[in-house]
Amino acid sequence: MDDRFAGFPRRRVIWGQYFMSFSWSLGLWAAVPVVPILSLQLNENIALAGLVVSIGGAGRFFVSYITGAMLDRFGRRGVGAIGIFIRMVFSFLEGISPTYFALVAFRFGSGIGTSIWGTAHQTITADVSTAEDRGRISGRKQGWAQFGAIVGPVVGGAAWAITGDIRVPFFINGFSKMACLIVMLFIMVETRHLSARTAPAQAVSPEPARTVTHPAMLRGAGYLSRFYIRVGMAAVRLGGAPSAIPSMAATGLLYALIGMFAVNLMRATVQDLTLPVYVEDVLGLAKSHLGIVIAAMGVGGLVTSVAGGWATDRWGVQTALVPGALAAAAGLALTAQGPGLVGIVLLAAVLGGAAGLVMVGTQAFSIDVSPPGARGRFFGQTHAAGHLAVFLGPFAVGGVADIYGLETAFYVIGAVFLLMAPVGVLMGIVGPRVRARYEQEAAAAQVS
Repeated sequence: MDDRFAGFPRRRVIWGQYFMSFSWSLGLWAAVPVVPILSLQLNENIALAGLVVSIGGAGRFFVSYITGAMLDRFGRRGVGAIGIFIRMVFSFLEGISPTYFALVAFRFGSGIGTSIWGTAHQTITADVSTAEDRGRISGRKQGWAQFGAIVGPVVGGAAWAITGDIRVPFFINGFSKMACLIVMLFIMVETRHLSARTAPAQAVSPEPARTVTHPAMLRGAGYLSRFYIRVGMAAVRLGGAPSAIPSMAATGLLYALIGMFAVNLMRATVQDLTLPVYVEDVLGLAKSHLGIVIAAMGVGGLVTSVAGGWATDRWGVQTALVPGALAAAAGLALTAQGPGLVGIVLLAAVLGGAAGLVMVGTQAFSIDVSPPGARGRFFGQTHAAGHLAVFLGPFAVGGVADIYGLETAFYVIGAVFLLMAPVGVLMGIVGPRVRARYEQEAAAAQVS
């Protein structure tokens, strides 16, 4: 066991993380399906209902970067508790929204709380993980979240059916956040000291070192992910400096941004946007079948999250990232072919499983390359890339679908994941080298 954990309740913290993942996801998915319905009751405009769904992504994006610095300065537990409290309060307020504009404002506030907690949650995971188990911890955490995503809609739908009140799922969401707050305050302990800087000060994106990766690989990654680089520049304040891109590649930050953007793009544009419309309007399936399709995605993600975490620890992050990216690309291409009910359910399971693999691989890689002493800032940046995908992805992909059709939209998203496969290979090369460098610096600092 790592010397950092001597006398530290590591197992308690890890299981606290698992519980919060499940509780948070259960409440979230109890409320998510009824958000647009409540919006339409308050304002009968479908476009404005879409704004209610996406406005939370705007709130998350705008505070992600700031949250990272707060975590490094003030600690994970206190800042994370503030985020949970904010989300809890706004979850209850969503349930009593008197007007459409009040609902929009409360959803924006909910996004702020979600961003703070999500960044703290991932930073704590990095603090308590080791090179030997970071994949399994990430996979199990993601698995509990997927389980909550499966149970949540059932609980929310049942509560709505029993009470006849569409606002009850919002209150379930609020109480689920209250449970997370209790765990954060009374079960969790501060973990910032586990990430204390043991080497000379080093920025998140230092000048590239030749020992990290080959320049040709960096050029290849730049060509393959040009779209992500342009989007990510806004998220991490590159300010247009060309030298920042190879620096980010050398430290792994660039690849972590790409992975987080891609996996959140899948959720925001496929699960939450194009797939539901495709199932009803193009395939002509019943509305009841949509729930089966979405549940299949959750089951696929649950299975691969655990298996992908184990494979990552045993053989490296590329064993989850590359198959996940290729499976996502193939699944999206086949989805565009107009399968029947059985086919779309199976493909949904494949897509959910693929997204689970990419998420676990990206999280494990991010833990590997997160710099000691600046992990909060690092995860604030990577989460900003994910929130940017949630905020902008539906507009971009929705525009493609409106102009060229839903099938073309699936092909476009599939192409993104096809390009993610070689990036996954690079992650498998860069991650261990960056982590080894940090460990060598820590050892040298202890000797001196």
